[in-house]
Amino acid sequence: MNRPVWIRVGAVWAASRAFFFVVGALGHALVPQGDVVGAYPEPIGSLGYWAHWDGRWFAHIAQHGYDSVPATAFFPLFPLLVRLGMEGGLGIAVAGVVVSTIASFAALWFVHELAREWCDERAALAAILTLAFFPTAFFLNAVYSDPLFLALTAGAFWAAYVRRDLLVAGLFGYFAAATRNMGVLLALPLAWEWLRARRELGWAELVGVAGPVAGLATYVVFLWRGTGEPLLFSLAYRQGWGREASNPLAVAWHSLEHADDGFGVLWPRRVLGTPSVNPPFALSNTLNVVFLLFAVATLVLTARRLPFGALLYAAPAALGPLLMDLSGLPLISYPRYVLVVFPLFVVLGAVLARSRVVLAAWLLGSAALGAYLTLLFVSWRWVA
Repeated sequence: MNRPVWIRVGAVWAASRAFFFVVGALGHALVPQGDVVGAYPEPIGSLGYWAHWDGRWFAHIAQHGYDSVPATAFFPLFPLLVRLGMEGGLGIAVAGVVVSTIASFAALWFVHELAREWCDERAALAAILTLAFFPTAFFLNAVYSDPLFLALTAGAFWAAYVRRDLLVAGLFGYFAAATRNMGVLLALPLAWEWLRARRELGWAELVGVAGPVAGLATYVVFLWRGTGEPLLFSLAYRQGWGREASNPLAVAWHSLEHADDGFGVLWPRRVLGTPSVNPPFALSNTLNVVFLLFAVATLVLTARRLPFGALLYAAPAALGPLLMDLSGLPLISYPRYVLVVFPLFVVLGAVLARSRVVLAAWLLGSAALGAYLTLLFVSWRWVA
């Protein structure tokens, strides 16, 4: 890869990460903290405001391991890397932020190269800009597994479609499935790519298709040996987090029924001006539907513009959350789940690259919403 492309990706990465870091620091310093319901661990030192909500669980696992059933819902690779950072002398939150920030650079690099392979240079730049300044892209700074998962899934596609090496793609897929259960979906595009080009790739490359399945199996075996329950993470979703398997059409309808919950708190002061956790959750029900509509629209474009393998991954990754329901909060966390479905941003970049004015307007609106959501997150108000 030549130097100018490194500079391009690095500039987008540095500018976007700095933007969210500054907004986060200002929000932590100036915005009153929300009244969090539930037991969360004590403050964890410097940059602890980037480890709110699920971030506290990842930090807890990195420090204490899997000491409860709810913790098993969080897959092990990210907290393991955080632990390695701690062993190197970093604080818990600082280690998590470092892992996430480095992973976010790798993610942008892979997405840029994929967009350049599938589209062109202008679309590649627009794709990483829309991804880096997406309203929930502040999670790429946070002590969350999203940036690592994004880097590994995009890396698997890069290996398959740019490098043309399914063995390397399978290795990325292995680690992706050890980061989040949705990583196993990578087996679909890898299998399709092998079937499509099996004469070129050869039988040995078929081993790579099993990588994502092996990654999930590794965690299953770990749980089985440690607890006797191989699917404990699945039980944790229901017993620890109240998420039940459901009909996706019913979840979609449930979401639409709650779509107007946030209308009364659209003005930021109504959310930030009270420590109550209720307004942010109400707002999230409205935003969830907006982000779902975004995902559906870009999935249609993905089906028309990108290789079929991209759709094989993007469709179940974007629509999979409709299979789980939580009473009163359908599609909870959906704006964060969409962030890691990178083919949507490739096709979005291809569309917006046609007009600099439209692209600039999109980025301005996206960054503004992103700044608001960052303020909510660092002040212990629910986002996703």
